Amino acid sequence: MYGQFSLISRLISPAFSWSHSGANERSRTGTGTWGVRVHQDFNGLPSLSMLSDDILVDHIFEYLMVEDILCLRMVNRLFYNLTHHGIIWKRFLRRIGPNVPALPPSQHYSPNFLTSFEAERLVIRAITVHKNWILPNPPAASYLPVQAHRHILSMVVLPGGKYLVASACNLAKTHYSLVVYVLDHRICGIVPLAETPVRGKAYNICAKYMNVEGTPSIVIGYIRRKTLKSHQSTNSIDPSIYNPYLNNPRCQIDAPMPLEYVATCLQISLDALDALGNPILVPGSQEFFDFAASQPPPFRFLGHLRSDSELRNVDLGEVDGVPNMVVAKMPETIVMKELTFDGAISTFKCARETTLSQQEQPICNFRLLPLQGQILVVRSTNRPRLAPPNPSPGGPPIIPDVMFTVAMFPTPDPGDTEAGEFNPLSIASFYGKDIEDFQISDPHVSNDQGRNFLPPPINIFYRNESGGRICHMIISPTPRESAPEAFRSTGKPHYAITNLRSNMMHRLSFKNDESRTVCRTFVIPGCLRSLFYSIPRDNRSDTLSVRNFSGHLLSKRGDDAYSIMRRETLQNILRNVPKHRENMLGQFDLPSYILDHIRDGVTAIAWDEGTGRIFYSKPHETMLHILDMAQTPLESELKFAC
Repeated sequence: MYGQFSLISRLISPAFSWSHSGANERSRTGTGTWGVRVHQDFNGLPSLSMLSDDILVDHIFEYLMVEDILCLRMVNRLFYNLTHHGIIWKRFLRRIGPNVPALPPSQHYSPNFLTSFEAERLVIRAITVHKNWILPNPPAASYLPVQAHRHILSMVVLPGGKYLVASACNLAKTHYSLVVYVLDHRICGIVPLAETPVRGKAYNICAKYMNVEGTPSIVIGYIRRKTLKSHQSTNSIDPSIYNPYLNNPRCQIDAPMPLEYVATCLQISLDALDALGNPILVPGSQEFFDFAASQPPPFRFLGHLRSDSELRNVDLGEVDGVPNMVVAKMPETIVMKELTFDGAISTFKCARETTLSQQEQPICNFRLLPLQGQILVVRSTNRPRLAPPNPSPGGPPIIPDVMFTVAMFPTPDPGDTEAGEFNPLSIASFYGKDIEDFQISDPHVSNDQGRNFLPPPINIFYRNESGGRICHMIISPTPRESAPEAFRSTGKPHYAITNLRSNMMHRLSFKNDESRTVCRTFVIPGCLRSLFYSIPRDNRSDTLSVRNFSGHLLSKRGDDAYSIMRRETLQNILRNVPKHRENMLGQFDLPSYILDHIRDGVTAIAWDEGTGRIFYSKPHETMLHILDMAQTPLESELKFAC
């Protein structure tokens, strides 16, 4: 019936991406009918156009799917105007539940203040990123380079893709800073809104939406290195260059001088960002700079931790309503600091797995589960093995077996610096060869989301076999009826080590002329959509020659419980339901010029699974590059013409 009027054809064609900026929502202007109606002569024949706007929008359109609304938009000026109204698209938003990209917890993005265009863009983006991601070879819908005004060294995207936080510097690398970008500015698209200087490169950046003393904010945690004063000289070497080799805590590059590690936490209120991102103020104009100068400094210092031992893997979360920063103090200690006026600090040492208790078991990664009051910790250690009786001369090096553990630890009491050693609440042990680079997804479940929808799983990825293979483990949430009583009554998600299962192993290689390049693969984990990217195994520089990107599904054909729930809620508004690809991995179908661009070298990569956008920067330039895996309507001043 709909044929050429399918949703995708409507989205791909620019002619059907208009959004009439003059349309006003009834929710902002009170009840009653909307503005101008186009009267047409139908020779007395019955017509939908004879019905009032209220009946059409509140009673007729309520039964239509997204495809129907987009087709109806093509009929005439009346339906063009009516199908842009926010009531329709906010109704779709409510129906697709967790498929909606997460929004900042500020008044500007609350349902009452969300514009019709923003609501439509969220719905269309949720649909098209899903349809694209499950294709055998997902294509990029668009590519956009923008001026970032700084060289970006690393970056993270806040859930929902509205803000990006970057560790940046000038091209000479003499001045470092943290920059917050708004990603969907109505006038200029991607705009740097706030910047604060940093005394050295900020790395291991973590950024989350949190409530600090009643103020909805972005809280940013990061780590920097500095040379101890007793070893500083005029010829000091930049301490930021000494990193764990391939994200493997068992293989490190030692600095030639003692280093001090500083974990710092900053706050920037969402109200301040909303004021700076007001579309009335054109970024870069004199009015914009005058307004910014009249405002209080946007960044606020919340606290820091200092240590002569290496600090790594910052995480943030609200535990019992109190914002906390959590840091791994190598090799086996967890440090928590409340981000309050008192700033209570708690520490505990992770007890070792008993079979190898004589060996150090360094922390590889961890994830704070604030709604559960626990910390998920992954550790590893080399497993002793005897040398072979007759080693072959000139043979390959002996790769030691590795034992790694996945364990749940309780959070310590605030201010307990003498907590000592904590035994895990539960633990699972595994063995492998040459294991490195553990990555853990962040479920970022809100208090009300877990009650109404199935919470997302926690995904754990790691590399082995010299980086040539990616292994995936998954911790599914405990079913509500089987969860402890405290979680059943409150609806909070519960994750248990008993739910941990090994999912799949993936090996990526890319065809190069007549041969295939064996690659080392990296993962940016997501709850539903994880991004893989690979570099040649012999690439040892900080500039990554990315061969391609690949999209990861939780299961083949999306037959796991969480994927089914997400798909079924999205089908509430779709007439045509797409099918999942058979394989869990789908290599992207990118144009040759983009492949050449990323293979020429990439400095930093960030991924937002909610909006389906990949952000990357390149060496020796100040541009930010965006690959968008979703189609979105474009706001335009163009008017509908019959």
